[in-house]
Amino acid sequence: MQQRLTRRTLIKAMGIGAGAALVGGAPLAWGEEEKPLKGGMLRAAFAGSASDSTSVLNSTGSNLAYVRARLIWDSLAEIDGDRIVWRLMTSAEPNKDATLWTLKIRRGVTFSDGRRLTAKDVFYSLKVWKSQPGSQSGWLQPLDIDASRIVDSETLALKLGKPVGSFDLLLAQSMFIFPDGTQDLSKAPGSGPYTLAGWTPEKSVLQARADYWDSENGGPYLDQIQLYAISDAAARLNGVKAGQFDYAGGMALLTARAEAANPAIKLWRSASNEMSSLAFSMNLSKPPFNRPEVVEALKYAIDREAMVRAVTLGFGEVANDALGAGQPWFNSGLPVRAYDPQRAKALLKKAGLSGVEAAIRTSDYEYGTAESATLLLRQATAAGFSLRLNRVPAQDYYSDFGLLLSTPLQTNLFRPMPLPVALPFYYGTGAPWSFTGPASPQLDALMNAMQAARGDALKVRVADVQQWLWQQGGDAVFARIPSIAASTPAVSGVRAAGFFDYPLLRDAWLRRS
Repeated sequence: MQQRLTRRTLIKAMGIGAGAALVGGAPLAWGEEEKPLKGGMLRAAFAGSASDSTSVLNSTGSNLAYVRARLIWDSLAEIDGDRIVWRLMTSAEPNKDATLWTLKIRRGVTFSDGRRLTAKDVFYSLKVWKSQPGSQSGWLQPLDIDASRIVDSETLALKLGKPVGSFDLLLAQSMFIFPDGTQDLSKAPGSGPYTLAGWTPEKSVLQARADYWDSENGGPYLDQIQLYAISDAAARLNGVKAGQFDYAGGMALLTARAEAANPAIKLWRSASNEMSSLAFSMNLSKPPFNRPEVVEALKYAIDREAMVRAVTLGFGEVANDALGAGQPWFNSGLPVRAYDPQRAKALLKKAGLSGVEAAIRTSDYEYGTAESATLLLRQATAAGFSLRLNRVPAQDYYSDFGLLLSTPLQTNLFRPMPLPVALPFYYGTGAPWSFTGPASPQLDALMNAMQAARGDALKVRVADVQQWLWQQGGDAVFARIPSIAASTPAVSGVRAAGFFDYPLLRDAWLRRS
């Protein structure tokens, strides 16, 4: 699972990296890429957030914030598919029962203020992340920070509250590191290739570091990167076509069809194993979805083939109520539920219901969520469901954490993460994003067994969890959908590095016309 790769080796191995790049509909191979050129400015547009700030703690608050954070603060490691690529740590080794992990910190790394990275900085950053609500604290949920310690300037001993055999994968999920003792986290120095030279909620200006510790293995090639917060996908695309932007993330799939033959637009498409999953999430603790028959009935009320045709325009794939298709841990034996409104009606009748009325909370924050909710309104009618839309403005959809975790029915787009990371993130007691409500004792037992496993046993335990979720879980995962970005033909070197929708621009560069 783990590979100690240099950045240069990784880039060559991955080809273009941020998925398949298309120019005028023709795929590019790495051999067609030229030697990276230095200099120039990249202007990139992404969806932002009304609550955006420069704090490192806001790093996962929006697509734009995530892209910016990956440029300012290096992380402990990065993910390439199911492999770990070491960054600020060079290894993470468990003891026999995976309750104690020893981390080795990279030598020779400097922050933008000149300080050298040590184990103290990593320990302090993990302590801060652990204390704050958000994605990082969720990934660090097993960590007992009070029982952990600094061994020496290059070594940490991290104690876990329970066995977690894939804790190294958790540490590779955007654990951005800042100096020990940093008080003003809105101005936290980073060890990344760029520094923040200017900021407003609408625009971030990042300046390349001449003293970046890893520049001999790649970027920064650009002198400057400007990131723009543009909420509307069409406006982002039009900005590229008008010469206002060089790169735009979060394109609608209609863009891939409409612009495929346009030589002035380069389309980037996520690879198959980087597809996101579209789902309707039912909170099992909230009526009417506290009845298992209603949950199962809604799963049979979805015409998945029609969803893939209409919502993903044929670019996607039918999903079988499970995350992580294409990963080595995925339970490929799970069947796909066929559209069966009569069976759904029979299940509602079994629950003593002649029909079900409910609202679907949705938004157009991501392409496919509002579209699928609208289509479900029609599909589910034949199954006895009377659904209505609760359409929330894009900038507000994720702003109320409590509401997200208490909504009876909502649309969801699950980003691709390694299954040993993703499953504890969404399911089980202590899961930070438990859209489907509190876990049952049976699910907790399966989750604990999965988290303790390593090697071949891990695949078996993941399969057990996915089997339970297929039968009793509240997520109706009905389609897998690729992500699309657009750029001018001059843009090169953009990589997913685990997160296509928050791409890594560290090695981005521009061809000269």
